[in-house]
Amino acid sequence: MNAPERIPAEPLATIRASSWPSLFDCAHRWYFQNIVGLRMPSSGNAALGTAIHAGTAAFDESRLTGEHIDVVTAVDTARAALQSPEQEVAWDDSLTPVEADGFAVKLTTRYCQEISPTRQYAAVELACAALDIGTEYGMVRVTGTTDRIRITDDGRKGISDLKSGGRATEKTADGGRRAVTKGHHIQLGIYTLMAEQASGERLDAPAEIIGLQTTKDAPVATGEVADVKTPLLGTDDNPGLIQIAARMLKDGIFPPNPKSMLCSAKYCPAYGARCHYHD
Repeated sequence: MNAPERIPAEPLATIRASSWPSLFDCAHRWYFQNIVGLRMPSSGNAALGTAIHAGTAAFDESRLTGEHIDVVTAVDTARAALQSPEQEVAWDDSLTPVEADGFAVKLTTRYCQEISPTRQYAAVELACAALDIGTEYGMVRVTGTTDRIRITDDGRKGISDLKSGGRATEKTADGGRRAVTKGHHIQLGIYTLMAEQASGERLDAPAEIIGLQTTKDAPVATGEVADVKTPLLGTDDNPGLIQIAARMLKDGIFPPNPKSMLCSAKYCPAYGARCHYHD
């Protein structure tokens, strides 16, 4: 007699890599966005970030293929993405389309001239297959696309992730600049786990943030995070964030955070009648 066919367990939820920080910032907002499916129009800053990603990716992909497009072409790619966004964009006084276009030109140019030549990439915009992670509370499925896998001088590989925004970099004690890495380790860790599955290789170099700042001088800088997997996977004494997320999903408990920087009608689709915690 043949053994009965085992039916794979259904995931508790499918979580995009980019949404993990939001889950632990305000789980209540995350629930309405990702489980209920309420959506907000894309912000101007998000549209600018998408455009910069498009331009810089075109430049780096051309290096991998040997085509080597010039900086002007990369900038044109970024501007085209900004002018024809895939999602509705809610522009406001914090960033106008004209200002966004200027930043797309400046930051794409600076990345191509100052950052890209100093990096050796093994992959650009690596689309990763869904990764199923089992926990004692059930299975969590994660999806996403990794910005870059870079090769360090000692031959190791690690994640590089581009972040743009008004606080993407900060001054250092010696007067230089570095990318702001605080708060990004969760997303970097998920990308690392997914890229390891997709590439079949261990990524043991520090993960990296490449910060592209949307202020007048448009500075660009990098910053490393040494260990991005332990917070997700946990230790013998402490549960990892993936296990904590699985328990939240299984129990249906999504705590609000009225002190979140994104607790406003501009960023949260539940703000108002659906949420009674921010008041």
